[in-house]
Amino acid sequence: MRVLVTNPPWPGPGYGARSDVRWPHKRSDKYLEYPIYLAYIVAVLEKAGFEVEFLDAVLEELSINDFAEEVKEIDPEMVVLECSTPSIEYDLSSAKAIKKILKKAFVVLVGSHPTFLHKEIISRDEGVDVICRGEFDYTVRDVALVLSQQGDLSEVKGITYRDGGSIHVNEDRPLIQNLDELPFPARQIVKSKRYRQGTFAGKHCTTMVSSRGCPYHCTYCLWPGTLYGHRVRARSPLNVVEEIEEVVRDYHIDEIYFDDDSLALDRKRILEICRLIRERHLKVEWISQCRADSMDEEVVESMKQAGCRYIRFGVESGSQRMLQAMKKGVTLDKIKRAFDLCRRMGIKTQAFFLFGIPGETQETIRETIEFAKELRPDSAQFAVVIPHPGTELYRICQDNGWLKYNSWEDFSAGNCLIETEHLSRREIERARIQAYREFYFRPSYIFRTAFKLRNLGDTKSVIKSAASIIDRIGYFKKRSRC
Repeated sequence: MRVLVTNPPWPGPGYGARSDVRWPHKRSDKYLEYPIYLAYIVAVLEKAGFEVEFLDAVLEELSINDFAEEVKEIDPEMVVLECSTPSIEYDLSSAKAIKKILKKAFVVLVGSHPTFLHKEIISRDEGVDVICRGEFDYTVRDVALVLSQQGDLSEVKGITYRDGGSIHVNEDRPLIQNLDELPFPARQIVKSKRYRQGTFAGKHCTTMVSSRGCPYHCTYCLWPGTLYGHRVRARSPLNVVEEIEEVVRDYHIDEIYFDDDSLALDRKRILEICRLIRERHLKVEWISQCRADSMDEEVVESMKQAGCRYIRFGVESGSQRMLQAMKKGVTLDKIKRAFDLCRRMGIKTQAFFLFGIPGETQETIRETIEFAKELRPDSAQFAVVIPHPGTELYRICQDNGWLKYNSWEDFSAGNCLIETEHLSRREIERARIQAYREFYFRPSYIFRTAFKLRNLGDTKSVIKSAASIIDRIGYFKKRSRC
């Protein structure tokens, strides 16, 4: 049986950053994340003996009609579509277009939005046959096995499906406990070379995931509550390093981005990963996401020696009160210490900040902007929080009447949807413009960045980043006048 795994169309303007993106959004440039979770589905299906094809309609810039024609040409028995909240109406239109042109194709949806609204979608949209709720690797495989063997979908855990006029919600599927049993992502089919992030410096880059799940309960965070759970399930250090060795040897990768929620939560494990990288003399640089309170001198030094050149930290706010409101579970002092350690060890840092959590005021906005400058990260991103369906923040905003939107498409990152008695949406969007201006256009930041330039590649990267920042400020200014 042939199965087609897809990142479906998200029509312009701009490029829809959906796959492997926690905050789906439209962007003006074609810097798209490597769709690693789709690459895992492909690998799991291949291992189960299926003929598998992959199609990224965003990367290929396909319209919904063109996408349907491509699907018809491939002629699969089953089509998997990854979905998100801001793209969901396009995703459902893609499902409908497939059904119209290839009536026998079995259409399966995966992702956080269909997980949260599975009953509503399956009841309303006849173009959808099955929704795989939550972590979907083995659920997609089991649906394919049932179809190929003409079995009974009632036996597949973790799905919602239609049978004639009836809607069935099967019991939840337990999360995968032993991640080492998963095959490595199918990079021979889902090719890394066509994807790139703005922070990459290497020529041949890819993404890896060494663990799934997060033990924290930040009110705005989407994936732990809908897909990967609040208990960390980590691959063994040996399994992680064997994948690093494979991508370096077989795909000539010279830079890796680790898309774990927080790579260094288990101190013993990250130290062992770093030791094995050094022991095997693997020449590869890497980028990671980490919590500030997981950093200490030995961990940062070991990461640096093993090739880590850049760490992304979700700082979120410079107000301790706001950190408590969003249940971040970290202190400002620990955040400052992490940035100081990285600077001392020569690891670049990126700080992420969020504006607009209920309780935000002009005072807490000012605290965040000043804290961003005090931390002195190599780069910073300032975002307006999006209360995605499935998060605690979404429920809180719904209950209090703070959520303002016209369609699911409004949930694209970059849009302000929360308005409270303290701040209007326009005030929050203006705060972001002010934050970008104050952080990037102060002389100390410009001189410090220029001083660090070592080669033509560094210079090009800085020019590209500057153009992106100016473009963002212009975009936000335009929105704030709306």
